[in-house]
Amino acid sequence: METNETCDTSESKGINEFNSDESTPTPPKSRTSHDNATKVQIPPTSDTPDARPSADPSEVDAKPIVWPSGSSPSDPISVPTGKDNKCYALEGTKKVVIFNQKVFAPRLKLNPRKGTEIDVKSIQNTFKSLDWDIDLYNDCTVAQIREVILKQIQLSEENFAALAIFILSHGEDNGTIFASDYPFRVDHDILFQLAADKSPNLAGKPKLVFVQACQGQETDAGSNVTERDRRRRHTSQDSTSTYKIPNYADFLIFQASFWDHYSFRSSETGSWFIQSLCSSIDQSGTDEALFDILLSVSHSVAINKESNVPNRGHLDKKKQVPLLYSTMLRRMYLKGPMSKSLTDESVGVDSPELEKKVTEGVSAIKLED
Repeated sequence: METNETCDTSESKGINEFNSDESTPTPPKSRTSHDNATKVQIPPTSDTPDARPSADPSEVDAKPIVWPSGSSPSDPISVPTGKDNKCYALEGTKKVVIFNQKVFAPRLKLNPRKGTEIDVKSIQNTFKSLDWDIDLYNDCTVAQIREVILKQIQLSEENFAALAIFILSHGEDNGTIFASDYPFRVDHDILFQLAADKSPNLAGKPKLVFVQACQGQETDAGSNVTERDRRRRHTSQDSTSTYKIPNYADFLIFQASFWDHYSFRSSETGSWFIQSLCSSIDQSGTDEALFDILLSVSHSVAINKESNVPNRGHLDKKKQVPLLYSTMLRRMYLKGPMSKSLTDESVGVDSPELEKKVTEGVSAIKLED
């Protein structure tokens, strides 16, 4: 049972001070010694109309990708994972990017998201223990979010093994999320920019997007059910060096609530979704694939949580269920040998020893009957 809950929706109304200045400088980075995360201090910017999201693709993609000299978008992109591999080969840097929105421009009339710093700390602690690099961006404008995606990811020369983006904010329906100054769209401003044709350094690699925000203003009262005593049993090659994948392959989007519904957050303990996610990852075994972990997150939030907001009847005793979208083509592991960067292995990427290790790891997984 949760207490003192609020919702990450634009329905809440509150006035907060928001400082402005004339320019939008590139966010500077400073490495923090206490948590090994990169906390980025982003100066506030003026509320200018050019930061407003637009349906015009030329605005969304205002800065084209500059391809390296001697290459073109039609050249095959080298990826570490083989065509027929059953799990992702994680070679390079595993990167977490957190967009944490706590305060908003006064004209948006959005309450500050109390407790979001608890979620941030949980994400940092969980992924630090898994050897992921962490970049934290607080209270970004839409323009700054786009700049981070462009400069720190799309145009980065870093060799990424996987990318996880956390978006912590207020939200509305149709995938609309609030930056500090304007709303933006997860699909247009995040997903489209990470597709293989626009971010070739992420082609064939896992791209995870976690969204802690309301998806609307509907609530889920839940339904009472009882277990029935009934048992069920479910049953159910070419290999070349160059192959084609869809541009939108290898995505996983996990959002806190179902379409058009509230998601709940406690000012004292953080959000149901992020806290359950981090707890499930922390408690997972080395043989558990990411999908199995996320299933346990959905179960925990849906079964074990119920809102306790007696002074707001329309939000009291309500349920919540996360929603998962995926175009992942393989299993992904956060722990164990298959979560390690191949650059740390003593054997080569194409060696029989490594192939045997990966094959044995996958075959050791126990599937449910």
